[in-house]
Amino acid sequence: MVEIKNPLYNAVAPSTQSIHADSHLRVTSDVTAPITVSTTFEYAKTSVDACNYGPDQRYVYSREGTPVLTKVEATLSTLCEGHAVVYGSGLTAAYAVLIEHRPKKIALGDCYFGIREVVKQYQRLVPGVQVVGLECSYEKVDMVWLESPINPTGEVKDIGSYALRAHAAGAILVVDATLAPPPLSYPFRQGADIV
Repeated sequence: MVEIKNPLYNAVAPSTQSIHADSHLRVTSDVTAPITVSTTFEYAKTSVDACNYGPDQRYVYSREGTPVLTKVEATLSTLCEGHAVVYGSGLTAAYAVLIEHRPKKIALGDCYFGIREVVKQYQRLVPGVQVVGLECSYEKVDMVWLESPINPTGEVKDIGSYALRAHAAGAILVVDATLAPPPLSYPFRQGADIV
């Protein structure tokens, strides 16, 4: 796959990044990628792995990706200073994080009620998963889930201190920054592993 984050825009203002961060993916003279309404993409007769849009881009079904989603992910990756993956909702993204990392013990504090429901669903599917408080000892915790600012109170947590505690215990730190997304709070700079 092509590099999603455009390294050419690391040192420019966020306003410039948001406009030009996906320019390395441009393969036409269009200023922006046209909206893709296709659900299926054509590929070379010789191989399903044939390039069909841009350098090293391969699209087969829209549920796996489209040129527009790739450009959105490139822009967000640059703005957030990390690798962005776009989902249909924040709760879908949260569930994907749990499924990908399969934690057995999660430290979870105050958060949006939907996150608690996603964690409960994950517990039903993966027997033996424990959920402990965010302020507990992180012994045997493999995922710390921090929301900052907290929805709906707006309380801001010190991401850096939680990152130090989580990493000292060998856990990853997930930061839900819905109310202050990365261009405002930069959780990756403060030690978050996933935002």
